[in-house]
Amino acid sequence: MRVRELVLGALAAIAVTPALPAHAATAAETLVVGLRPSADGRKALAAVDPVRTEALPGAVAVDVPASRVADAARTLAADPDVAYVEPDHVAHAAALTPDDPGYKTQWGAVQTRVNQAWSSVRGANRVVIAVVDTGVTATPDLAGRVLPGHDFVNNDDDPRDDSGHGTMAAEVIAADGYNRTGIAGVCWACRILPVKVLGKDGSGSYTDIAEGIRYAADHGATIVNLSLSGTDDSQLLRDAVTYATGKGALVLAAAGNDGSSVAHYPAAIPAVVAVGGETSTGTRYAWSNYGSWVDVTAPGCNPSQALNGAIEQYCGTSSATPFAAGLAGLLASTDPAPSAATVRAALVASRVGAVGRVDALNALNALPVAGDKTAPTVVFAATPKVTRGVVTATVAAADQHGVARVRFYAAGRLVATDTTAPYTLSWKATAKGLVAIQARADDRAGNAAGTARGVRV
Repeated sequence: MRVRELVLGALAAIAVTPALPAHAATAAETLVVGLRPSADGRKALAAVDPVRTEALPGAVAVDVPASRVADAARTLAADPDVAYVEPDHVAHAAALTPDDPGYKTQWGAVQTRVNQAWSSVRGANRVVIAVVDTGVTATPDLAGRVLPGHDFVNNDDDPRDDSGHGTMAAEVIAADGYNRTGIAGVCWACRILPVKVLGKDGSGSYTDIAEGIRYAADHGATIVNLSLSGTDDSQLLRDAVTYATGKGALVLAAAGNDGSSVAHYPAAIPAVVAVGGETSTGTRYAWSNYGSWVDVTAPGCNPSQALNGAIEQYCGTSSATPFAAGLAGLLASTDPAPSAATVRAALVASRVGAVGRVDALNALNALPVAGDKTAPTVVFAATPKVTRGVVTATVAAADQHGVARVRFYAAGRLVATDTTAPYTLSWKATAKGLVAIQARADDRAGNAAGTARGVRV
């Protein structure tokens, strides 16, 4: 809880937290009490014995124990000095719609429910995703998050992109969201490690690729993205992948674009997550390789910012792979930080549809919750309504590891429980007057948070 002391005439005010803390037994809920002109509210506030208060223009924010919030709301509303009583609402959406110009064509974020996962996790600076490709040139969408890297093609420390392929992959992974620029990458806060192993023509030797994988592992890569493929198996590549996984990195690679079931490498190496391409209608792109060796699929066409600044469609398993790598970055950003093996298992377990598309919410739900101390977010989607004595309400709830349930209380009494989004209440009112409707969300680890709104029945 943030602490800020104020002295306000007869009131000793301390700033309050707008959302209910994790553990209900000692939690406090914030009510905003509107005061009528010339009223100081002292009598009304004394009647509810607040834990904390904060003066606001024409109102007072009052912290009261969660177990007493309904009674406090009724008591305050009945006082003639009080104009209104309402919860201290929190603005939070269940699904985000970034304002980036290219987002309107990012059907993949919606199809995979990444836009819903953004409500609870958008990446972490500690997560480093190596783009082993044609290099990466920092765009405005990647500003400040492209690390120093290496160029194995020209044997120097200048891994700038002379093709555009690697930059577009990096954008799909980690372009900043909600900045009115370019597109919204999957993992907004993840950092990019550029490793150039392919030339301007998009080709490169297995020797350089193997060196690039090892370099990424040695320089702290959490995830290694390989938007490249070849038809030949190689012990050199297998050894490099083994080295990287031994260092704790998760390696993902493109399945290839021949429309064939023939295994491509390094994707077909068992330790690698092989990624195929799926269409907006849930089918496999005709050009995407397939077979039992392909672990998951991801959106195969994604808008991305080219070297000239234009937003272009970037298609192929080279595009699907960074999408899956970005999702892996989101999973790696959760608390407590999961291992590479755990992230891989969650990605694979998330698959939906005929061709095994990754699903962000399924993947978050597949992560273990031991050590999770982060409470979910919960907010009413709209003010509860009363129709012929029936109170209806919908809340949006999100959590990095998944919401287990939302419980609804009316006047302090449990009246409904919903375990599936959208979380809704339909309650035949048994009380009259101003009734406090509370919604409490529990995550899979038992952390809880809540919000409340008053409705006049």
